[in-house]
Amino acid sequence: MKKLLTTLTLSTAALSSVLAPAFAAPVISAQSIIVNPVQTTLTAKVWVNKDPSGTQTPNYRVGEPITLYTSVNENSYVYLFNVNPDGTTDQILPNRYKTGGNYVRAGQTRAFPTTGDQFTYTVGGPTGLNRVLVVTSRRQLNLSELSTYTQGQAFATVKPQTSQGLAQALSIVVNPVNPVAQPVPQTDWQSDTAFYNVTY
Repeated sequence: MKKLLTTLTLSTAALSSVLAPAFAAPVISAQSIIVNPVQTTLTAKVWVNKDPSGTQTPNYRVGEPITLYTSVNENSYVYLFNVNPDGTTDQILPNRYKTGGNYVRAGQTRAFPTTGDQFTYTVGGPTGLNRVLVVTSRRQLNLSELSTYTQGQAFATVKPQTSQGLAQALSIVVNPVNPVAQPVPQTDWQSDTAFYNVTY
């Protein structure tokens, strides 16, 4: 459940991929997360406060606060999502609360939330494995196929309600089917994933 006043409650989900024509499509790792199919010098890292290495799967209890971190090796735009076990996704960044937007400078570590933010993140149900997905891009991405804001809402609603729908929308974001829109070169975007368990 997502509370939009001062607390955002996080859940979890998995991603799958849909092949897009003309470009090598984003692929799915063994953990069912979208990944860039080509090598690029752009790197991103995402982790949670209980695991600064980003390589483990720490446990959080329902109601416990959580902080997400990300860093990039080049100036880029950062997009953060929490993928819930039930197939739904919460868009964490960009949001209308975050001052400074979603542009992150090379070598900078950004915390979400950070001191001065008008919101907190509190772990919510259901229990199970959660995934925090970061997508970073040298170019600003058009998320209109993926999420929308309603009037007065600080956090965007992710339109796809299934893992397959989310993966398809992410594929369209980096490789638009609209012939007028330009694909994001595969060397210009990258993703990373961190995991955490929710328990009672």
